[in-house]
Amino acid sequence: MACRRLGRSAAAALLLAVVRGLVVRGPPHDRRSCRTVARRAPPLVRMAVVTPGNFKNGLTIEFQESVWKVMSFQQSKSARQAAVVRTKLKNLISGTTVDQTFRISETLQTAQVDKTDAIYSYDDGDMVVFMNAETFDEIPINRDIIDNVDLLQDGATVSLVTWGDTVVDVTLPATADFQVKYTEPGLKKAASTGQMKSATLDTGAEITVPLFVEIGDVVRVNCAERTYMERVKK
Repeated sequence: MACRRLGRSAAAALLLAVVRGLVVRGPPHDRRSCRTVARRAPPLVRMAVVTPGNFKNGLTIEFQESVWKVMSFQQSKSARQAAVVRTKLKNLISGTTVDQTFRISETLQTAQVDKTDAIYSYDDGDMVVFMNAETFDEIPINRDIIDNVDLLQDGATVSLVTWGDTVVDVTLPATADFQVKYTEPGLKKAASTGQMKSATLDTGAEITVPLFVEIGDVVRVNCAERTYMERVKK
């Protein structure tokens, strides 16, 4: 509706109210329609939370004013006790590992981390040097924070996990192929026995492989679990 013009008496009353400070300004109005213009509230910033019942291996959480990675977890419940989740956590700042039990219903904040691709370049004493895949800057990282560092291959692309300005974790490729440099002679017909033996890979890492694997074979490995997956056909 169009704005109605005020009469002289109404205008005088309004002017008097303004002078006396009795008028309180409300929200702005659209001059064309006299409708109140709604003010939009700023967007809320919500921190991501997770319950222990939804934990996954590799999840990073903030706990006791530090950042932790869930290494393993298991739900437990008894007739006399509410359900709990027993976990093994790795502190990504100090490198220590602890056993921690959570109530299944409590909430924890997920760690606000960033991930950057980097390429493994070379070792420098206690440091492992990576190259940022975008900027080509060299990034030295203490080898103690790298899980399964002996599975790093020349030129491998990894994911650097940063919390604030600190690199707290290095994630290797999910799987990789390695050549077996040494293993005890096995049985070629042992595929169905399920027995395993130790093998040294071309990076120096040791894993267990089936009896039929021989020196020179190429095997595919789950890098996070350090487990043999299959023999790769040549």
